Amino acid sequence: MILTRRQLKYLKKCLSVAVFAFIFELGFPPVSLAAYENYHALSQGEQKPYEYGPLGAQPSVDSYEMVLSREERINPASVFSGEAPVALPLEGEPQVVAEYWLTVTAYSSEPRQTDATPFTTAWITPVRDGVVALNFLPKGSMVRFPDMYGDKIFVVEDRMNVRYQYRADIWMHTREEAKQFGLKYLRMEELGARVPRDYVLTHYEAAFPGMK
Repeated sequence: MILTRRQLKYLKKCLSVAVFAFIFELGFPPVSLAAYENYHALSQGEQKPYEYGPLGAQPSVDSYEMVLSREERINPASVFSGEAPVALPLEGEPQVVAEYWLTVTAYSSEPRQTDATPFTTAWITPVRDGVVALNFLPKGSMVRFPDMYGDKIFVVEDRMNVRYQYRADIWMHTREEAKQFGLKYLRMEELGARVPRDYVLTHYEAAFPGMK
């Protein structure tokens, strides 16, 4: 098939736009992910979760209410959040509802690894053994890493940088422990229950009481 000069010009323009979009997606994934999250929030009539600045997309967190995202404003008086139960499975084996293979790292309570409040999670709970940072599940979600930790249950209470959309970060007491853990590729099980924030605050012991 022979293309006319106008058709060739149009084809080149389309290819240029496609190449630019592909390069932009590879080079600036946080921006594209943030744009999607903003679009989804605005379509639901909610406040957009990200703002754009000189450093790219940044979480739009200005108050305590905004820290608890649209899926994670759990009413302590209720036993349901949407369709998922907001209670611990106190009897029997916790039900596995999904399985993921993820890159898993570790972090400790250092400002350069977290923020200005290294002893407080993104859920406004104190750090402790069993806390995991994860972006794609609601806070309070229960997960396991069975191939490394067996039946030990971790609770999603913290968040990672927006560019790490499908990655997990396990909290450790010390920087040395986190460095020793390194980077691993592990199977993660998502359990069919969430922990209410009030339950975490009243039933789990903080690793560093009084620290924020």
